[in-house]
Parts: sequence; C-alpha cells; structure tokens
Amino acid sequence: MHSQWRILFLLLASIANAARLTVSIPASPPLLANPATLPSSTHAVLIGPAGVHYDVPIRKDSTFAFGDLAEASYLLTIYSRDYFFPSLRVDVGAAADGSQHQTIQAWQTFRGNEWNNKGPAYGQGRDELKVQVQPTSKKDFYQSRGGFDILGFLKNPMILMGLVSVVFIFGLPKLMDMLDPEMKAEIEEMQRGKRAAPAELQSERDRATSEAVNAVQNFDIASWLAGRSSGGGGSK
Repeated sequence: MHSQWRILFLLLASIANAARLTVSIPASPPLLANPATLPSSTHAVLIGPAGVHYDVPIRKDSTFAFGDLAEASYLLTIYSRDYFFPSLRVDVGAAADGSQHQTIQAWQTFRGNEWNNKGPAYGQGRDELKVQVQPTSKKDFYQSRGGFDILGFLKNPMILMGLVSVVFIFGLPKLMDMLDPEMKAEIEEMQRGKRAAPAELQSERDRATSEAVNAVQNFDIASWLAGRSSGGGGSK
C-alpha cells in the first residue's frame, strides 16, 4: 500500500513539474487593435522530434496553451487567416541543478535557415513559460486598382514612339526653315547626291544583267560540244 502511494506521488510530481507553454497575442495597434477579432480558425502548432505534434486552437482570452511538454526542441507556428506571425523555437530541458524541474526557453527562428540560427529571445522559465507574440504583417490577397498615372502613361514604349514620330513629322520641316539658307542648300545637295547614287548603281546592274542574257542567248551549244569531242579524241 505504501509503494502504491509512492508511485502515485511520483506520478503527480512529474505531472506537476512538466513544462508548460502559454502563448498570448497582445493588442498591437494599428495592425491588430483587438486580438478578440481573430477568427476561431486561428490555431498554433508545436512540432517536435519523432513525429511529436501538438495542435491547439485559440482560446477566448487570445492565448494558446501547451502542457506536459517533454524534453526536446520544438518549432512553434501560429496559423491565422488574416495575419502573419513569427515562428518560435522552444527548447525544453532538464534543470541545471539536477532537480526534477525543467527549463523552457523560446527564441524567434527563421524558415530556410539553420536551426541553430536563433533570433531575439522571447523568454525563459522554470517549468512554465508565458510569451507574447505579435503579428508581423496583415495578409492581403487582393491588389488595389491604381488610378490613372500620366507619368506611367508617357513611359509606355508605344506612346514614346508615337511622340517621336510626331516630332519628326511636324518639327523637322520647321527646323529646316529656321536653318541658314547656305546650310539648307548644302543639305539639299547632299540629299540629291544620295538619290542619284542608287540610280547609277541600278543602271550598272541592268547593263550587267543584259550582257549576261545576251551571252546565254548567243551561246552555240553544238560548237561547244563538237569542240569538246574533238579535244577528247586527240587525247586518246
């Protein structure tokens, strides 16, 4: 009978000394002025080694309670429909004095980095730890439609090409009229020279083409074959 009471006492002592973690969401205006407005689907997940998984819903006082945590290292993630929350690393270990108590510590952790890369400390306790976690940003699934932006409209490549064309069409003649008469005459002379050069090249190409056609038409294939036959016989 005495042994049964001893076992019961040790069991109750171990339960009483089990680490407990309480995470609360405080008011953080203007992002989250009233934590009570969080939907009931908000929940926190504590993942440990070897498939250890705790999933608790949010309570009426905007807190999450985890009890009877074994000695291990955990990842705490808060899931919310409307807000992003930082992830925490929670370590539960034995007390340094060799007693049956446990130490529990929490730090911010970063996804995609090494597990030992700890961020700011959130607190440390003996058998129990209470921390506050504020949201980092609000989730926005919709993009607001922007108004008319005249600068963005003018930056459009098609609009820029149209403006440049209008400047050349209407601005270039006026610029030519404003030039000095002698300079204007030189520009016109250069333009006439450029127009004449393609015409001369075209006439030379036509002359060469006609000579090639005449050579083909006047070619005597019979004489060419006869000469080739006689040359081949002489070689034998």
